[in-house]
Amino acid sequence: MAILLRTLATLAAVAGSSHALTHGSSTQQSQAQPSISVSSNSPFSLSVHYGRQTVHNSAILAGNTNSSVTPISASSAGSIANGAGQISATVINPQVARISVNTISGFVGARFTASNSSKFYGVWEYPWYNRLDNAGIEFDFKGLGDSDGINWSNARAPFFLTDDGYGVYADTLAMGSFDFSQPGSAQFVFNTSSLVYYVVLPETTGDYKSLLTAFAGLSNTIEMPPDSGYGPTFWSDDFEEDFHAGVHNAQENYYDVIDHLYYNQIHASSMFADRPYGTGNSSFGNFDFDPVYYPTPKEFIANLSHWGFDFQVWAANRAFLDTKLYNASVANGWLFPNISAEFFQGPALNLSIPEAYSYLKEHMSYFPSVGVKGYKIDRGEEEEMPVWEQNVQMTLFEQLCYETMVEKWGESNFYDFARSAVDRSRVRTAVWNGDSHSNYSGLAYSVTSGIRAGLVGFSQWGSDTGGYIRGLNDPAQELWARWMWFSTFSPVYEIMIGTNHTPWYPPYTSELVDVLKETANMHHDLLPYIRSYTYQAHTTGVPVLRVAFLEAPADAKAWSLVDSYFFGSEFFVAPIVSEGGKRTIYFPEGTKYLEYFNKTAVHQGGSTCEVDLSVHYVPVYVRAGAIVPRGDIFQANNKWTDDWQPELTIELYPSADVPYSSFPYYNGAAKSQVPITMVVDAVSGDVAVEYGAVGVNGTLVVFTKSGMMKATLTAQGGAANFTGVVSLFDD
Repeated sequence: MAILLRTLATLAAVAGSSHALTHGSSTQQSQAQPSISVSSNSPFSLSVHYGRQTVHNSAILAGNTNSSVTPISASSAGSIANGAGQISATVINPQVARISVNTISGFVGARFTASNSSKFYGVWEYPWYNRLDNAGIEFDFKGLGDSDGINWSNARAPFFLTDDGYGVYADTLAMGSFDFSQPGSAQFVFNTSSLVYYVVLPETTGDYKSLLTAFAGLSNTIEMPPDSGYGPTFWSDDFEEDFHAGVHNAQENYYDVIDHLYYNQIHASSMFADRPYGTGNSSFGNFDFDPVYYPTPKEFIANLSHWGFDFQVWAANRAFLDTKLYNASVANGWLFPNISAEFFQGPALNLSIPEAYSYLKEHMSYFPSVGVKGYKIDRGEEEEMPVWEQNVQMTLFEQLCYETMVEKWGESNFYDFARSAVDRSRVRTAVWNGDSHSNYSGLAYSVTSGIRAGLVGFSQWGSDTGGYIRGLNDPAQELWARWMWFSTFSPVYEIMIGTNHTPWYPPYTSELVDVLKETANMHHDLLPYIRSYTYQAHTTGVPVLRVAFLEAPADAKAWSLVDSYFFGSEFFVAPIVSEGGKRTIYFPEGTKYLEYFNKTAVHQGGSTCEVDLSVHYVPVYVRAGAIVPRGDIFQANNKWTDDWQPELTIELYPSADVPYSSFPYYNGAAKSQVPITMVVDAVSGDVAVEYGAVGVNGTLVVFTKSGMMKATLTAQGGAANFTGVVSLFDD
């Protein structure tokens, strides 16, 4: 085996990224160009050196089975003892080293070693043992079944990062496994004879945002969703039952929800139909709506749109017995063999067969033709296909679903979301975190899974508010209220109602409707803020819902916060995930934090506090120097406001400790990012604000110890000066 190694430090000009990405730390000076060295000892190993750091790729693995791989051995002459082939290692830019392995073996992998105290993060959305890191975990790179807290929490990417300051990305859809079971060791093996993987470095030491941006450049980023995609989204597990107040079919059941939202003035932007909604076995595969429950589907969907709701439907690569999809698949040999449709709920089509792909795409195009604007993409990891096909087939199906929608509506004008998705699909679908249990464990695990999803690039993320795995009277009212607040400060707010769990029907009280209104309306009002950070995720790969160490990498405690996170850069959120309203909050170092709702208590980074809050609050803090755009800029279902017009409010939280702040605001109408800046004179207390074309008129508000100071905000851009400001953050 020939070993082709290039260690030239002059390769910085070689472009290896498929995306031109930018990020907030680009003004910092880049670190020294990395270099690669190869061990002269056997087995073969290599190291990537950058600055004072070294990445130890201690072994490259090959073998005929997943469990029998061994390190490739090399003599001083460079010959390989256990198989013909080739290895090449190249520095392709200042942040990325590329390693390519080609062998005649059926399985290829790599091992990385560090100190026993090193922590590894990433790969799976699912939070093993409700942890952020992967200590002690060994599992396949596939969907995860029934588990503690959440069933089927299955977004995943073949990427991990470490607190030693680097990441590793394996660029493959092959089935494989990751092993973090040994302290100080990370290993992966994939069912392929040819593997490319990358060592990903930060732009400057400790800049983990730039590390995620470099990873995104090798993989991809999310597509910008439509404004309706952020929610609140209302849905039922079965709109064909749980009828109230004279409702006789599914269509009328939706209207009952719309009426309650209207009369309670609760903001919402979309709805979707989970199964059942179609005819045929398991209601999917005939590409229709059941006329008993949806007598006029095209007119019904148009009416939803008139009332401000986009509409999605359930979809899966499942050929249920005796449906059109099943019969055509059997006739043409498109189904995976040895999976019985009589004893198993729908085998999958092999979408690698062009004719199967074309047939399914053509028939699913019925849904956008009648006004549907997206899919809830389910399953794909329940043994309906050979396990080694999961990543390939889910990527193909999500691509197929995307194509049926984009050809009708165009980019960013519909909303697909899936529970089983691999990194190559994140540009085509958002995700929800699977079937959360309707208890406090389900809520706690959902908080952690949202944090972990962001670390592997799935920023457009949500959970079933209140949990999906429910008993007769679940969720309990307090649990549901706490979860509603978590969804407020999530990228997506989606809530399942119906079948003995609808907030405005027993056993729930009017207080829960009050909390629903408070949370749904605040999430809607935060759309300018959430959308701006979603655009950052789209352009940089840095998520909206952020693990604490992205904002405070030097704080050791920030690396293990599983129940609190930054929401963008301005907010620090600590959801209450246990009964009773009490919890302890640790504030990451580096800034001061102001309690957001009452705007009185200030906390220094590195400190802790105890809270005891009613269901009408969640612990949320705004950091010193923050700029927070919010407002009613998207009408959605707001038909209760006569002559509705969009209005934007930019909240400013000046501090003498932060002389300059900036916020990259996303103007959705212009599809452009414009700056909002704030300059603070620590001596005089004067605050100068400038802003670009935000596209909407409104108000600038500075929060001070003596109250609010206001100025007019103009859509075309402008400036304002506030004198003698006494900051809430300063003594």
